[in-house]
Amino acid sequence: MTDAEEADRLSRRRAGMMPMLGVLLVVQQGIFFTQEDTGRLVDQVRTTGWLALAAVILATLVTGGFWFKRRVVRDLMDDEVTRQNRASALTLGFVFTISAAIVLYAIEAFVPGSISTLEAIHIIVTAGLFAALLRFAFLERRALG
Repeated sequence: MTDAEEADRLSRRRAGMMPMLGVLLVVQQGIFFTQEDTGRLVDQVRTTGWLALAAVILATLVTGGFWFKRRVVRDLMDDEVTRQNRASALTLGFVFTISAAIVLYAIEAFVPGSISTLEAIHIIVTAGLFAALLRFAFLERRALG
């Protein structure tokens, strides 16, 4: 397989993975909001897992991912269209992040104590990353045909 063929295959795979990562992020949100933190080790593992997933998703959105592939393949995957798609996705993610923060601030202003700090952080981060993941996947799929 040539470098270009590998880059094309991985680009298609990345476009398919992004919505799955978004769903996984939202499912973890459901777990966070439905299970009480008891201070047990399993709660710390769950929190660490969410933090790691959020960090990996952000790093993937910013860099394009596939860090362990050869540089030439990553460069082929990171063409001008992909960079524009990532920029558009990150912009939408930023808009969703700020919008979520504004909504949560308004809720807390009118119903004090209704949202904990951790809940607010979870909602804000998830809103931004989920929107960016879906936008990037949609744009990439459209570009790849």
